[in-house]
Amino acid sequence: VVAASRLGMWAGILGFAIVCGYYIAKELIPTKMSPNTVFSKASDAIRNDSMVKRQYGDSLKFYGKDHGGHREGRRNFIEHTQYTNEEDGSKRTRVRFNMEGQFNNAFCFAEVSSEMPSGEFVYLLVQDKRTGRVMTVV
Repeated sequence: VVAASRLGMWAGILGFAIVCGYYIAKELIPTKMSPNTVFSKASDAIRNDSMVKRQYGDSLKFYGKDHGGHREGRRNFIEHTQYTNEEDGSKRTRVRFNMEGQFNNAFCFAEVSSEMPSGEFVYLLVQDKRTGRVMTVV
């Protein structure tokens, strides 16, 4: 009886550790649908766009959610929404982040679909913070 209860306890601990390991790996290993991967690929695509360079300058800085205030601090949280598209059933990730150029600042919006190859976007938009003008990159 003692051996059986000890075996059951260790089996439960092992099962719990496996479940925890799965969820930790799922969060830490980047996939093409993770918000940070979408942010990275979108910022690279925007940085290489000639219209954006002309409007905002060559030295562009991208960052996550700005909490207001005057300190730059930790702006590394990328606002995102993950959902399933009702039309085609694909999983999608939508991100929003900020961009600072030498001439102006902007909001950037990007969306990727699980059905599309890595590096392609459903849309990639840049919206000027001052005027509200929207520029379509992809």
